[in-house]
Amino acid sequence: MLHKFSPQLHAVDRGIGFLIGDSSRMLRRIFNERITPLGLTQAQWRALVHLSRNEGLNQVSLSELLEVQPITVARLIDKLVAAGLVERRPDPNDRRAQRLFLTDQATPVLDRIWGIAAEIYDTVFAGFTPSEIEALAGLLGRLRGNVASLLPGGAPPSRSGGRTVGK
Repeated sequence: MLHKFSPQLHAVDRGIGFLIGDSSRMLRRIFNERITPLGLTQAQWRALVHLSRNEGLNQVSLSELLEVQPITVARLIDKLVAAGLVERRPDPNDRRAQRLFLTDQATPVLDRIWGIAAEIYDTVFAGFTPSEIEALAGLLGRLRGNVASLLPGGAPPSRSGGRTVGK
């Protein structure tokens, strides 16, 4: 059987998936190196960032976002509670569940995380115009949506092409 040429496959052959994966891996490594002086592990700073965007999550929802088991998140949250950065509150809709909220002590830590992110992205996007950054975010958002459509229960990809990535 002959191999049929596909422009999309050719793009993958040129390494788009590898470029995205390598860029992501390197960014995580750089973030981890710069955040380590704050005394946070990758799991901890990622949990704080997710909670800053979605306060009131329960541990199961946070475990899905972090792609770890709920028991792992329980131990992680125990450490963040002990550090005074997160608090658990009863879920008003489920007596068995608890919701997660940031404390006032988390604010300066998150401010420093956002500062480190800004420093990193100033270098990462050096030479890019604002419109190029916006276009890249839009394309990656569409790509993420198409990839998500391949997951069990994923919605079919949008054909409109208007999806963008939020901050």
